[in-house]
Amino acid sequence: MRLIGFILPVLLLVAGCAAGAPPLPAQQRIAPGVSLTLPEVPPFGPSANAVQLVRASHGGRVDRFQATIETSPSRFALAMTVPSGPLVMTIEWHEGAVAVRRGIAPESLPAARLLADFMLVYAPEEALRAALTGGTLVTSGSGARRIFRNGDLLVEVRRPTGNPWEGSAQLENFAYDYQLAIDSQWVAPE
Repeated sequence: MRLIGFILPVLLLVAGCAAGAPPLPAQQRIAPGVSLTLPEVPPFGPSANAVQLVRASHGGRVDRFQATIETSPSRFALAMTVPSGPLVMTIEWHEGAVAVRRGIAPESLPAARLLADFMLVYAPEEALRAALTGGTLVTSGSGARRIFRNGDLLVEVRRPTGNPWEGSAQLENFAYDYQLAIDSQWVAPE
């Protein structure tokens, strides 16, 4: 299926990122000195389908996107569009590889950056801990996830405590100065 518009705006706004899809496993920096390893198999657990509206903010700029997501234990598919507009990008992650098809997304927007933000919000805690290098993950029962390095808060995520694909989530990356506000609705598989 398609994931439309989840993290694209932020990634479009974060400068200096490499383009293209990395071979997996791959490291993606999420803050200075802190990275996530994108594993060969997507870490999102059992099957989920969701549609999302995303508001991304960076440096005073605000963008809105739509996303459609489909996951299974071995596959993750994302399609992003601007509301009522053209395709931004599709990403398919499975079998140790990431396939990217760009619509209006610039080459400077790396698929690995989008996937790392998805992991921060939607991966199970154990998978996120295993993937994190250089930082400390602190979680709470209220759905909060915080990543620290040397006592500094670098990334904060607030997500639903039940089904993470149903409800509102926020990601704030203090190190790279961007925010994502995500309204997600779980869709029953057909």
